[in-house]
Amino acid sequence: MDSAEVELRLEARPAYLSTVRAVAGALARSTPELAIDLVIAVDEACTTLIAKAARHAELACRFVRDGDSVRFLAQVASSAVTVPDHHSLYWRVVSSVTDTVATWVDRDGLLHVELRCRA
Repeated sequence: MDSAEVELRLEARPAYLSTVRAVAGALARSTPELAIDLVIAVDEACTTLIAKAARHAELACRFVRDGDSVRFLAQVASSAVTVPDHHSLYWRVVSSVTDTVATWVDRDGLLHVELRCRA
């Protein structure tokens, strides 16, 4: 698999984390090291987004596989006006298993996470 894009739209509930993790693992399964790091990063990112999600919000996730790397983008409607603290456990875990990670809140109140994992 050289390139692929997958998009998921789920209610922002912990019960759906396993679905997002399964997609992450499937996209990277040909590269075990990438799969482990991606699943950990996606799980932490989505757990944080769900914790900050507005009631009945939709969690939108997009995976883009390009060669030996996967870019993951996720967003959720949130009342949070700040991004997760860069000294938090979340940030430390995600930044330790990814090549890049960014979080931001846009003008529409959507909390975003974008990360990239490379094998």
